[in-house]
Amino acid sequence: MSHHTDYCILGAGLAGLSIADSLADHDFSTIVIDKSDIAAGASGTPGGLVNPATGRRAKKVWKVEQGYEAIASNLEKVQQTTEETFYTNNGVLRPALMEKMARKMKEEYQQTSWPKGWCQWKREGEIKEMHPGINCVDGGLWIPVGLTVDVGKYLQAYASYLKGKNDTIFLLDEEPIKIEHNNRWHIELTSTTVRTQNLIFATGQSIATSFYWDWLPFNLIKGQVAEFKIETGTLNFDHSISSLGYMARLTDNVSFIQGSTYEHDFTHINTDQQGEEYLRKRMRRTLPNLEKHVRTVSQWAGVRTSTPNYKPILGRHPVHDSLHLFGGLGSKGLLFSKYLADHYVEYLIGNTELFPEIDIARHQLNPA
Repeated sequence: MSHHTDYCILGAGLAGLSIADSLADHDFSTIVIDKSDIAAGASGTPGGLVNPATGRRAKKVWKVEQGYEAIASNLEKVQQTTEETFYTNNGVLRPALMEKMARKMKEEYQQTSWPKGWCQWKREGEIKEMHPGINCVDGGLWIPVGLTVDVGKYLQAYASYLKGKNDTIFLLDEEPIKIEHNNRWHIELTSTTVRTQNLIFATGQSIATSFYWDWLPFNLIKGQVAEFKIETGTLNFDHSISSLGYMARLTDNVSFIQGSTYEHDFTHINTDQQGEEYLRKRMRRTLPNLEKHVRTVSQWAGVRTSTPNYKPILGRHPVHDSLHLFGGLGSKGLLFSKYLADHYVEYLIGNTELFPEIDIARHQLNPA
């Protein structure tokens, strides 16, 4: 038995499902292959933020207006297909923890052109009124448009949506045994073979070790997050927080996800006690009183790819014109995934140019 398709996509995370959706909008047939399951890799974090202002200075993210519009629309589109709520528009609070941080954040805010209603500077007293018990020095930012997403649940619902949209085929728990190219791509799996005109790598961390892409400057970063639950009562805030790491508030009123560690020199990909201690320390810096009254429910770990300019890499392989890459989304994968998927498909069918900041052509290394 074999499958024939216009596009075969390796990877069933944020990048893979988003590109499958964008291709389906133009009536291309797609098959998605993953060695594990939907959202089994770094995309499957149990809690993430769509946060337009990142880094210690709370700098406005590149292409954020377009990225936000695309992901907000896509979340709502997929949410309409399931009764299980996987995201909320509850805003993100960004308190400054030191005078120097507050000064730089305020300078950045004053120099930045934000869409109306997206971002507000709050004085220290206003921040503490919004969130009693929070550590804040000289003020911070309130971002009313911030979104909190259970990314794993979102991707599960997304996959169900794609199956019904254009009969997207998912071959899960299948890892390619052999990939060959002879006019068309032949992907040999344990149980079947896929024949496709175009092959897209959207496999996250394994891109960095792939024969086809190992010449690109990807960095691997391990991140651990933990779910915490307050032992008595309910949480006294509705929003999520971006401070040292992030706190994604869940919809049950008693739980939140604390993230993330940034481990560059890791020796294993499992959760560990050091990771939990690191996350608790970060929580303690922002909410010192809360940390005393929560228990750890679970931990999760994943490895994501990053690039020298902290932006994704998209494009065709320099030797194989029908081989494509959609990788390096890093910590902004949720924000960028749908917008850049649409952008890449427009490039494929309309002969438009890719944004130079993400174009694979910006890397002058020669592939093996």
